[in-house]
Amino acid sequence: SKAAGESMLEPSKYAQNNIIGGLNLINACCDHNIKIFIFSSSAAVYGVPQYIPIDENHSLLPTNYYGFTKLFIEDNLKWFSQLKGMRYASLRYFNAAGYDLKKRVSGLEINPQNLIPLVMETAVGMQPKVNLYGNDYNTKDGTGIRDYVHVSDLAKAHIDSIEYIHKENKDIVINLGTGKGYSVLDVISKVSEISHNNIEYSINDRRDGDTDKVIANADLAKELIGWEGKNSDLDTIIKSTWEIYKSKK
Repeated sequence: SKAAGESMLEPSKYAQNNIIGGLNLINACCDHNIKIFIFSSSAAVYGVPQYIPIDENHSLLPTNYYGFTKLFIEDNLKWFSQLKGMRYASLRYFNAAGYDLKKRVSGLEINPQNLIPLVMETAVGMQPKVNLYGNDYNTKDGTGIRDYVHVSDLAKAHIDSIEYIHKENKDIVINLGTGKGYSVLDVISKVSEISHNNIEYSINDRRDGDTDKVIANADLAKELIGWEGKNSDLDTIIKSTWEIYKSKK
């Protein structure tokens, strides 16, 4: 379960799925002699940024329960690595987005909680408007700024991490982001531009656990596994998503 806002309202769901389910999976892998575990972690483990961009040395103080569940699994993987020799990669995503550029995956997210699919649903008429949470953040337009990473780039990072662990026999903890941030209104504007549709939205109160700006320093990923977010510009992310959503109209 991956919605930061929802995790503050339904912590038991996140405890059951992310923590208990995560430990069950780690135990099952250990029982079956699985030697490499690739974990989809999150920038939410850092909490409120003490500095921007965020590198892997940043303090780990999650401000939402979702981030806590991710950090909990990271900590357990560290123990299993020390005690059982299970090598792992913790890949700290900074806002996964976009669709497969070859259109091999075309399913729409059910009850999305993340910004881009919610804006897309509005663009195709599935929803009348987008609800924005806060416009008084300390940013250029008052809306939160995030670092978006294309799913194809994230997929490559998984393969690259497996190869790294095979070769080096070391654990790896890396950020996956671009070092560039886009505001909520930037995203809405880009969807409107690409879809040629006006996007209605309303401003609501901030959600607990949300922060002004979250941007990655992913230099370590480039250094260790040669990774870069080559498809993670906002145009490619939005175009690849719109190609799928417009076909569902």
